[in-house]
Amino acid sequence: MGDRLYELMDARQAADALDTYLAERASALRRLRKVMAGHGLDPEEMLDGSVYSVSPLWAWISIRAAELGVTPHSLTGDPTRSTWPSWARHGRLVDPHPPVETIRLVDGFVSYLGQVLHTAVPQATWVVGEHLIADHPLHNRPVLAADHHQIFLPAFPLYGAYQSAHGRSPMSGTEMLAHTRRTINALNGEGAESADLEEPMVTVVAEVGCFDVGLREDIAAHAGLVEHLMRELADRAGVVSVHRYGRAALTVDFPDWDEVQLKLWCNLWLERHLPR
Repeated sequence: MGDRLYELMDARQAADALDTYLAERASALRRLRKVMAGHGLDPEEMLDGSVYSVSPLWAWISIRAAELGVTPHSLTGDPTRSTWPSWARHGRLVDPHPPVETIRLVDGFVSYLGQVLHTAVPQATWVVGEHLIADHPLHNRPVLAADHHQIFLPAFPLYGAYQSAHGRSPMSGTEMLAHTRRTINALNGEGAESADLEEPMVTVVAEVGCFDVGLREDIAAHAGLVEHLMRELADRAGVVSVHRYGRAALTVDFPDWDEVQLKLWCNLWLERHLPR
């Protein structure tokens, strides 16, 4: 299977990727504990299994990600790539990307977060992400799922690590705690996140020379939110232009990305900024 992207996997490959992801969890958490101890932290005290514990843990990881910055290597030329967790090798990272040390910190955090979520929602199970939309951000990924919600755990922490590595508006421990609580509520069938999974927040269609980005109607109802998204998107390296041509419709000229990468970035940005 190599480094085949999740979007390009068949059903058997996606099932194997789920098994690999789960098999990596214990070692990822052990590695996190070792790194924490090496920096003078007490893993037993900090990783107490409580929902609140994700806040100080993520705050420390965010600081470390900022200190480590980005690697000078490209994604294809990074000599550490073969040692990355499977979700990073099968996912759509972009350059400049964080170094392996940051990716492993995220991996350890994801393992711990999965334990916290499963303790809070014991009925949740690990499955292959399914969706009617083939390029949906959950499609073929290993997800934690209940009747009302499913989540690919690495996505939001990796987004936060990128923000810190690039010196952009680092994600706080408080934000990660809020994300964790929303996820618990959604897995329990509560809150906006547990609403109809068939209506995506973002749709992206590749047009000639640009992307057509459609936002769910309720997103445009929040004053200033679309304008905020446009400003931050326009600040990405490689973005030529961002234009709003309708209440919930944008055109984006971003030659370095494809429609899946753009959709994923918009979804993660909205996960962070959409008012609840």
